[in-house]
Amino acid sequence: MTDLRKIIKLSPEVVGHIAAGEVVERPAAVVKELVENSMDAGATAITVDIRDGGLTLVRVVDNGSGIGDSELRMAFERHATSKLRTQEDLQRIGTLGFRGEALASIAAVAKVTLATRVRGAQSGMQVQNDGGQITDIRPAACAEGATIWVKDLFFNAPVRRKFMKKPAQETQQVADLMQRLILSHPEISFRFVAEGKPVFFSPGDGKQETALMSVWGINTLRLLTRVEGGERGLLLSGFVGVGEAARGNRSQQLFFLNGRAMKSQLLSQAVEEACRQRVMIGRFPVCALYLTLPYETVDVNVHPNKWEVRFQDERGVAEAVRNLVQDVLSLGAAQVTPPPLFVPPAQPAGAEARISRSEPADSQPAAMPQPIPAPIPPQRFSVRSPAWEQGAVLEQRPANVPALEEVQVPLAEPEQLHAAEHVPELALTPVRLIGAAFNTYILYESGDTICLCDQHAMHERLMFDRLMKAYDTGAIAQTLLLPQAVELSYREYGSFVEHRELLSQAGFDAEDFGEQTVRLRTVPMMLGQPQAESSFREALDELAATGALSDDKRLEKIIMASCKQAVKGGERLPDEALIALVRGVLEGNVTPTCPHGRPLMMQLTRTELEKRFQRIPG
Repeated sequence: MTDLRKIIKLSPEVVGHIAAGEVVERPAAVVKELVENSMDAGATAITVDIRDGGLTLVRVVDNGSGIGDSELRMAFERHATSKLRTQEDLQRIGTLGFRGEALASIAAVAKVTLATRVRGAQSGMQVQNDGGQITDIRPAACAEGATIWVKDLFFNAPVRRKFMKKPAQETQQVADLMQRLILSHPEISFRFVAEGKPVFFSPGDGKQETALMSVWGINTLRLLTRVEGGERGLLLSGFVGVGEAARGNRSQQLFFLNGRAMKSQLLSQAVEEACRQRVMIGRFPVCALYLTLPYETVDVNVHPNKWEVRFQDERGVAEAVRNLVQDVLSLGAAQVTPPPLFVPPAQPAGAEARISRSEPADSQPAAMPQPIPAPIPPQRFSVRSPAWEQGAVLEQRPANVPALEEVQVPLAEPEQLHAAEHVPELALTPVRLIGAAFNTYILYESGDTICLCDQHAMHERLMFDRLMKAYDTGAIAQTLLLPQAVELSYREYGSFVEHRELLSQAGFDAEDFGEQTVRLRTVPMMLGQPQAESSFREALDELAATGALSDDKRLEKIIMASCKQAVKGGERLPDEALIALVRGVLEGNVTPTCPHGRPLMMQLTRTELEKRFQRIPG
């Protein structure tokens, strides 16, 4: 016979522990509930102080409205809140908290002390709650607002305490949470202290960029693009980072809805779709986006942790976010000019187009023609001589592209314009540089042949071959020309401290420089100065996520490194750099395509050119 147990009503203690298991998952959940209560109370300054990852102590201090004397006992009862009145209020929740479970759940598994004074009162009150039982309540001298101490978390729930991670890992969880809370309300001044050391501070000036700088640093902020607009009843603002700002994971994709920090796979996908053409494979855009929607069109009452949100029109919200981000990035791509590797010479005032011609060594330079109107935009196409470059300042030379003393390179002699199938070994022939079309395609003449070369593809091939050779010979690290100071986030710095030995074995030699900054001296051989910082951060992210550095994607990493280090299309290079690229490819007998498979050069003979202009029979 089946053993049927009688239905009983659970005791308040058991009910409290069950609720605490849902609401108080770990110390970070305690911080979240308490800070959100402070924000709902109108606080403009909030301090969070933790010890041992929050297991020993969580202290939250705010200057909010405080709790009245007559409400102190009720504040620790379940389902007691000042944020809801009627069922209809659930349809348009505008506060961060609303269930009335936080204090009761926290007190059920910890020792809690609350000191509070309402604004304008002469004195305050202090209440002690241990394990869900109020043991003391009395008048106290305290500042306006509230101060709450949560000690010995899970002291009466040993099973739950066993599942807690190391204090450093729990601290990181709290730091990630504080990052979101700081960004969610830039108008509130936050101070976060862990183990007696300050971690984050935001001034609360109401500016998104200031809050972002306080948690991500100024270097990251400089790489971001401002997003602002509206579509389909949605208002969107914030920042998006692609290109160099992209990361190896989604940890820096942050979303905020009506002042509430949230996690949304839907929005992550929308942002990634918008940035697809601007982020390399295996990388993810970073963002801090603020959404504003009518309260009645969203449901935040999905889970006790309140991270999840449901949209009434999920498809419409996703499309609006994707469109707004995509439009802003497209506009930004047209407006933003990255700093060039080489500083171009100054153009004479009033000159629209200026053409000079490089002559063979045995001829005299042609006279400089007067400025003339040109149907093409200035600096789109130039034909220049070394004399034209006199006075130019070389700020930085592309890696692996040395200056040349002579202009002599081996040259092929194909019969028509085509993507070269191979680069044959030919005798040296005099070469005359014509110039660069669109600051992207190198043009030079040799004998009866004109060659067009993609400067980025050529440099990328040379870099790829060099890096592959270095890796295959067992070279682990290369020393940076100048040690690089890298400002790390709290999460990155924690990963650096914990995994210094693994980083050193991989080729990253760095030393602590103070204030969450490290001094990077070497990087893996497959990397280089241009991407030293980004690669170091990527390694820290991987270590934080997996505790190890994978070598499975070696080829992908080398291709990515060669692409990043190569000069870009649109960058203006001096003649010696252009010739060095051509010479490096032809003398090196390299594969005639870049690592992605694009051709390096195309060629046109004089015969083919004259046929096309009908100077000779076709």
